[in-house]
Amino acid sequence: MVKSHQISNWVFIALFIASIVVFGIFYLVGFDNPVGDYNAPENTDLLIKYMYFMTALCIVAAVGFAIYNGISSVGGPKGVNISGVPGGVISIVSWSIFVIALVVSYSIASDAPVKTGDGVYDDAFWLKMTDMFIYAIYALMVVASLGLIVNLTGIFKKLS
Repeated sequence: MVKSHQISNWVFIALFIASIVVFGIFYLVGFDNPVGDYNAPENTDLLIKYMYFMTALCIVAAVGFAIYNGISSVGGPKGVNISGVPGGVISIVSWSIFVIALVVSYSIASDAPVKTGDGVYDDAFWLKMTDMFIYAIYALMVVASLGLIVNLTGIFKKLS
């Protein structure tokens, strides 16, 4: 049976080799000269598509493993539990905070048009989504910082 760390190593090696190949093609294969002395690599679109692929892969892996961890830990912790809090409770609370942060930040987000260099941008949905993500990032950073401070004080260790 193949162990998970072996699979992880093979995936890492494959992605590393693919990255070397894509960057090699980008930097070493042909340039065009669109304006005067400025050169542009011919394979810029390949690099951009590869970056989109890697970003999507990271997002899918992060969300997938978070869901898998949440589902698998609902039945209780497996192995040593240092904090005394079941892993399922931590997952449920974490996901709840995340969803609440998105809902609240979407409700307070603005859809006011924004002036840009090309005119006025007035797509209400994307303006609200942008504000939502900015506010949610701020809120989650505050929650994470407070959680870190509370953990460092040792309050929960004193209670158990």
